[in-house]
Amino acid sequence: MAGRPPAEPVVARADAEAEQLFYTIMMQPVEDPYPLYHQLRDTAPALLTGDGTLVLSRHSDCNAALRNRSLGKGDEWLKLQLKDVSKDDLRGVMELMQQSMILTNPPQHTRLRRIVSSAFTGRHVEALRDGVTRRVDGLLDRLAERPGADLMTELAMPLPVSTIGDLLGIPEADRAELVPVIHELGLLMEPASGPAEINRGVAAQTHLATYLGGLIAERQQRPQDDLLSRLASTSDEALDRTETIATALLLFGAGNTPTANLIGNGLDALFRFPESRRRLTEDPGLLPSAVDEMLRFDSPSQFDVFTVLQPHSFAGTDLKPGQGVMMMLGAANHDPERFDDPDAFDVARKENGHLSFAAGIHHCLGAHLARLQAEVVFGRLLARFPKVEPAAEAVRHPGLGNRGFDSIPVNLAA
Repeated sequence: MAGRPPAEPVVARADAEAEQLFYTIMMQPVEDPYPLYHQLRDTAPALLTGDGTLVLSRHSDCNAALRNRSLGKGDEWLKLQLKDVSKDDLRGVMELMQQSMILTNPPQHTRLRRIVSSAFTGRHVEALRDGVTRRVDGLLDRLAERPGADLMTELAMPLPVSTIGDLLGIPEADRAELVPVIHELGLLMEPASGPAEINRGVAAQTHLATYLGGLIAERQQRPQDDLLSRLASTSDEALDRTETIATALLLFGAGNTPTANLIGNGLDALFRFPESRRRLTEDPGLLPSAVDEMLRFDSPSQFDVFTVLQPHSFAGTDLKPGQGVMMMLGAANHDPERFDDPDAFDVARKENGHLSFAAGIHHCLGAHLARLQAEVVFGRLLARFPKVEPAAEAVRHPGLGNRGFDSIPVNLAA
């Protein structure tokens, strides 16, 4: 924060106790990981694991790593995650991932991002506000008719599918059946996923890639006023077929679950902190800062993984190409060196430099769109149903790759 002295440099080191704690955090997710993050950061803020991975848990170090051009995206972690799938399935997954912004670096990443970035600028996204508001009101109408209905399946998940579906040009009639497929896709990013879950994620990716490939072929023949048609069009920067499908898959598949989890995690925080909920209900002008606090307090993305691209010294240690660097974003967002009272939920928090959308050239392309949808959801929800309350115990999704809820039953009371 402004006026706060910079964090003291740390030197990466091995620590058997901290390494065991790190693997426990990743492979045995708990309801509340934040006390464990504090313990990891206090014990070994720059941890070198036995396989050479550098694990960072301070805000300053994570922020610096995200912006460091000697580090970038690689496929080593994903290949390890997919070690139990068949060779044919592995080939199919990697072919798409390696041509996607999620695993590319400049200049390919720059070219891919430039082609789609105009659809996600703040000005373009703000123009979607009225349409998003109409969708939210319709979803709230249906929720209000069914006391005890699940906010996740009835609002948080369908909303981003419809919003991004509108941008891409996904037919309305197809969207509902794609929601559970997108949910399954997220299993690929969960460190604790076993072989059965990983294979379900692979099947989901194959299904979505086939579906999107068919739509793209249609748009090449009959273009419409949508992003899929732009991706499929010929130009000096035209994408090849694999790049086109991979980009559409990233935008539609990976762009939905984080927003749904932002909404679910945010509502859970409002339930847990009634004073913040009261302030936000009485002062809707706090919505932008409240959404950023929801992102910081319980981030939908708890970690990011980079690869060393060229020999580099970081955190007092020499890194070699191919070595992994894991940034524990959830820990960074609760770092007391960066945030006052980091475990408190404050909808009026100032200078909220959270890392939930990452940073640097890999900063989340859909950040503006996610924020807008959350602002509309909580603005309309609290304006229309200020006494909304839990109808039953929420069920949290067991994972850190996509931290959120499987269900949050609610009663909407005016």
